[in-house]
Amino acid sequence: MTNVGLVVADIQSVEDDFCLDVEVTSNRPDCLGVIGIAREVAAVVGANVQFPETNYTSTDIEVSKLISIAVEEPILCPHYTGRVVRHITVKPSPEWMQKRLKCIGLRPVNNIVEITNYVMMETGQPLHAFDLDKLSDKKIIIRRARSGEEIVAINGARRALFHDMLVIADGKRPVAIAGIMGGKDTEVSESTRHILLECAQFEPRQVRRTSKATGIASDSSYRFERGVDPEGLELASKRAVKLIKDFAEGEVAHGVIDIRSGKYEKKRITLRIERLNKVLGLEIKRTIASDILKRLQFNILNEVETGFKPVSTFIDVEVPSYRGDVYREIDLIEEIARIYGYNNIPTKTSISVRGSVKSKYEIVEDSVRQFLIGIGFYEAKTFSIVDTSPLQSVNLWSDRGGIDIANPLRQEESRLRTCLLPSLIRTKIYNMHHGVEQVRIFEIAKVYLAGEKLPEEKTCLSILADMDYLTLKGIVESLLVSLGITSKCEWLAFNGPILFKEKSAKIQLVNNILGYIGEAKELEFKTLPCMVELDLDLLVKMSNLSKYFQTLSQYPPVLRDLAVIVDEEVAWASIEKCIAAANISFMTAINFFDIYRGKQIPSGKKSIAFNLCFQASDRTLKSEEVDVAQHMILDNLYKTLGAELRKQ
Repeated sequence: MTNVGLVVADIQSVEDDFCLDVEVTSNRPDCLGVIGIAREVAAVVGANVQFPETNYTSTDIEVSKLISIAVEEPILCPHYTGRVVRHITVKPSPEWMQKRLKCIGLRPVNNIVEITNYVMMETGQPLHAFDLDKLSDKKIIIRRARSGEEIVAINGARRALFHDMLVIADGKRPVAIAGIMGGKDTEVSESTRHILLECAQFEPRQVRRTSKATGIASDSSYRFERGVDPEGLELASKRAVKLIKDFAEGEVAHGVIDIRSGKYEKKRITLRIERLNKVLGLEIKRTIASDILKRLQFNILNEVETGFKPVSTFIDVEVPSYRGDVYREIDLIEEIARIYGYNNIPTKTSISVRGSVKSKYEIVEDSVRQFLIGIGFYEAKTFSIVDTSPLQSVNLWSDRGGIDIANPLRQEESRLRTCLLPSLIRTKIYNMHHGVEQVRIFEIAKVYLAGEKLPEEKTCLSILADMDYLTLKGIVESLLVSLGITSKCEWLAFNGPILFKEKSAKIQLVNNILGYIGEAKELEFKTLPCMVELDLDLLVKMSNLSKYFQTLSQYPPVLRDLAVIVDEEVAWASIEKCIAAANISFMTAINFFDIYRGKQIPSGKKSIAFNLCFQASDRTLKSEEVDVAQHMILDNLYKTLGAELRKQ
């Protein structure tokens, strides 16, 4: 059985017999009954399936005169049948039936309950017996629950019912939760003399939602959630009535009330023999493939030549109603392969192994991750779905707002995040509450922005650390250097959202917004962290992964410390850009190191100090050359920014 996809997990000895515990995958509800397992065994060994006896005699009284049934929700209940058995005797079921049910963990109650359980385990089709005399107005209505209704289930659980739940009701109240469990008021007891036997098909998703909402699960709901055979109701119903007549001395009313929303149309699939052999790597003849499908109870429609194309090249198949998992050609190929035997499919003697080549995106992402881990950072993974709090609503990348989830499972998780930093802030707070004061964390993940038609996804890098602004700024600059990005960033003034204090900046790279950096506002923090969020997509685009080498100069550098007085609104980025515009070929570095406001500085002004490094690769620089370069730089600063050299 294991070789054909049904794993026998355990074999237990029960008295003089054995019980097999078979693991059935969710796509094979047809195997949740003994008949389904028998079909599989028959296909493997080439035998015929022996179906149980269903013949019985009935009285002249029509079932329609004893009960009326109406289906108000045909989509949620596409098929419903009812049979009536009168004058029954409720007593213990036969010993052999009790024994078999005990083997699978079902406790004995009475013969009627045992028979419905036995037939369910036999056919995979759940059934339910109502005490006919306890049904008001002798009617059954399959409808949605009404406001204020409730039910006490057979297991004693009292549950409130809601409009989106399907119930089985009589003339006054609900008597069962459709597909899940019957009500205690109409259950079969020792005093029951007449029963209505329900056998139905319910919409799987409806049963699943109701079972989850009520917190009630049963063997019936387990099967209805996965889907029952739409053509299997008659077999199960007649089999149950046969056993009730035999072991409860009942009289069966003539006929059956059978209500269905439409005729079931069996699926038809064409299997190409060429395609079959190409997928499996075999040379399976049509006759063998056809025989396997017949053993699996598939109906072959083209046994003879059609005149359209050679019958040997394809097989037209009609799929049995209980095989809801088969609806494509590849599904038929899988069925043939497992019955033919996976062990019979030869493996190639040579295996070629080709190493995968990482994309530029993957290389850059790995490089960023290794760089940050190498300097003591820890990678965090947080959820993409967040709440709608002001903190989580921060959007650094767009002014179009966030994307709300239509049917969130929880109100606390109802929106796709537009920014990574709030999640890292919450991680920082969580660690602080658990005794970890200092953190260095980062995250690489997607944010989701509202678009004009479709949402826009952006991959971002977010960093949060308990360090000062300039230290984190230096880490960002070092990261850019490690990625081969030689273009200078502009650190522009930025009035950030609620995340940032006054010390913040917008990072611009070649006229594109690379990201945002700043000190966090005080959000329950004992230590004030600094944080940055970068556009990883832009980093990938601008990175240069080519390795290059440069000979170090053998000649000494010349360092000049300068301080200039500028207007308060002039940013360092503007000064740095102006210095670079002087185009001094032997200037190798520009480094900011101080800002000063005081008595010596006029009101509305500030002093910015920096040093310049001059170094030639082919000679020792003369003092006169450096003086000329320095003069050009200062002249450019004065003309462009009105900067004056600070002399004291």
